[in-house]
Amino acid sequence: MLRSFIKIACRNLWHNKLYTSLNVGGLAVGLTACLLMFLYVNHEFTYDGFHENAERIVRVTTNLTTPDAPMSVASSPILLADILTRDYPEVEMAVRFEPLSATIRYGTKLLNEPDVYYADQNAFSMFTYPFVEGSSTRALVEPNTAVVTESFAHKYAGRTRVVGELFWCNKKMYRITGVMADLPSNADMKINAILSKDFSTSTSWLGEDFPVYTFVLFRERPDLKAFGKKLDLISRNSIQPEFKKLGATGYSVVFRTEFLKDVHFSQGKMADMPKGNKQYGYIFLFLAIFVLIIAILNYINLLTARATGRAREVGIRKANGALRRQLVGQFLFESFLLSFISVVLAIVFLVVIIPFFNDLLNIQLGVSWRDGLLMTGIALLSTTLLGGLYPAFVLSDYKTAAVLSTRSGSFARGGLLRKTITVFQFTLAMGMIAGVLVAHNQMNYMQHVGLGFIKEQVMTVHLPDDSLARASAYAFATTLRQRSEIKDVSLGSGLQPDALLPQATTLFQTTGKKREVMGNYLFIDDRFLPLLNIKLGSGRNLSTALETDKNGAFLVNDAFVKMAGWKQAVGQSMEGFMHKGKVIGVVRNFNYRSLHTAIEPLVLIFNTFPPSNLMLKMKPEHLPLIQATWQKHYPNYPFNYTFLDASFDAQYRKDKLMMTLFNGFALLTVVVSCLGLFGLATYTTEQRTKEIGVRKVLGASVASIVTLLSKDFLKLVLISIVIASPIAWWAMNKWLQDFAYKISIDGWVFVLAGLLAVSIALLTVSYQSIRAAMMNPVKSLRSE
Repeated sequence: MLRSFIKIACRNLWHNKLYTSLNVGGLAVGLTACLLMFLYVNHEFTYDGFHENAERIVRVTTNLTTPDAPMSVASSPILLADILTRDYPEVEMAVRFEPLSATIRYGTKLLNEPDVYYADQNAFSMFTYPFVEGSSTRALVEPNTAVVTESFAHKYAGRTRVVGELFWCNKKMYRITGVMADLPSNADMKINAILSKDFSTSTSWLGEDFPVYTFVLFRERPDLKAFGKKLDLISRNSIQPEFKKLGATGYSVVFRTEFLKDVHFSQGKMADMPKGNKQYGYIFLFLAIFVLIIAILNYINLLTARATGRAREVGIRKANGALRRQLVGQFLFESFLLSFISVVLAIVFLVVIIPFFNDLLNIQLGVSWRDGLLMTGIALLSTTLLGGLYPAFVLSDYKTAAVLSTRSGSFARGGLLRKTITVFQFTLAMGMIAGVLVAHNQMNYMQHVGLGFIKEQVMTVHLPDDSLARASAYAFATTLRQRSEIKDVSLGSGLQPDALLPQATTLFQTTGKKREVMGNYLFIDDRFLPLLNIKLGSGRNLSTALETDKNGAFLVNDAFVKMAGWKQAVGQSMEGFMHKGKVIGVVRNFNYRSLHTAIEPLVLIFNTFPPSNLMLKMKPEHLPLIQATWQKHYPNYPFNYTFLDASFDAQYRKDKLMMTLFNGFALLTVVVSCLGLFGLATYTTEQRTKEIGVRKVLGASVASIVTLLSKDFLKLVLISIVIASPIAWWAMNKWLQDFAYKISIDGWVFVLAGLLAVSIALLTVSYQSIRAAMMNPVKSLRSE
């Protein structure tokens, strides 16, 4: 029987090459997109899942309540880990990671290195960091030792066998005691090197502003709600007395906990690593399923449409004694064979696409043999059953007498189903097209919206994290100002959209009432506003000619004035960040952060600390001049710089990547839908060949015949547009809520999307329609 199934299946697939190609192509494309997105979503939803103890590891974060505004911080006090380990029997161990701005000197190489941490020596007992050189149990036991990754070792030494070698980090020498494998791309905390540190020297809960990330390993999976109540005792008994001693009224700390696997989606915390968005994961999961469903519906649509051609075959086989279960088996085997070919093609496509996908998103997707076999089995089973069951039972249910007594071409079923499937497919396609147009308009708006300052041709040079080196920044700035190629230079904290702004308690009065607000600060000089062309709404700029401006003058933005409730801001008394004086000017609101967030109140004061950044206005071709000047002033430090426009554009990299993926899915949805529509149009024209011949003999024009054949499909597309438009409007409005500054969705978007959908449908159908309309009626009217 199996041999018969194979022979009949191969014969049918070969004799109907067009339909086979459409089905195989549609299924393969749908499966490729589906498998790729499942891999991506699995990557996103399994962050830090590679750690063996992940189910028992918890991160402790800090909620700081202030007199005016609360703050949520990802870090915590140094002393917390010691208390948890000592006083809580359910805690097996606690580990601290302290990030640092690292300048590495390794041999002749001098570079700024990101993702370097101090950590406790038991970090490798809690987390699964496989070692390729050295021993994890003794790695950080001795002082001034370090563990580096394979990438770090290759970057600086060109090899991984570096245990025992020395390097300098921030003018301190460290000996390498271990080399660990590079972390997977779905590790929330990226690490290039871990340095030893003795945290026991810390004696104050508040002395260092919560500098460490604290992770806790429990002996068994904890009840976080119950454990949170115990943490409240620490805050009440240890931290609150320190606030009281400092005279900080209205301040309190509450510790929060989150499982390690939830950390990657923990939004809204300061001093945290970049986070993922679960919504994107769910969106792409649904899109993957939709593309696969469309591909399977294409298969069902084409098979039921071609039921007429198989009806006589079913009748003859039944007349010769074939049982219904044998016919069901035959059609299911054909579905399996078609699915098998599609799955093989999908795996080939997947292998080819994954490297490009990894480069695009900077991740590491891969398919193991076990996962590959599992996905292949699931794909085969789902497409065989979903794509084959309905056609199998419909075709095998034909009555022998009815089929054999009916003229070929008049025995048709499933018309309503085919129309429903076509409407569903183009509803999705129309929705995706509208979504792409809205997303493109929003990203274009973000690229070109006025930020309140000019960011082009502005370079930020990051000064060394060393007080002595920063003290010489004024000489460096003076040298640059003497060059005619440099238009302007400003020293201070700089404008960095991805950096945390310094914050401090700010005191002022509103209608005679004293207020305390935790405010954002920028440290600037008198050249900052002119360099960026930031406008003053009232008052004046800071001035180096007035000594009182250095410690007694404040600039505030419009958002601060609105928050403070001042009718006249200039002249108001203020105090904050060791400055005490009056407001001398109000700057117009400018977007110093991403457009995802609204402009927050901002205070700008004269930079009285060693500056951390130097901003200058120049043309990119003068970069070698800046670098040469740097080498003269800072020969022992790497030249680290960014361009301001690139820094702001980088804020939307995630959005751009998501839009690229969304565009890809929209294209796939349209292509797969068109494959089905093309196959259906081909079948319809075949069924109406004689009708077309008769119409041509009676004088019908090619245009009238094309219109006749196309209008039924266009009706279905128009229905799809009506259904898709409100759904797409609702979905894109939800997406736009993530942006503080966004476009409004205009009606023309849906008109354009509808016209595109109609045009695509017409192009898909017109080829077969024109071909049928131009056929010689003599051939089409010949007797069977």
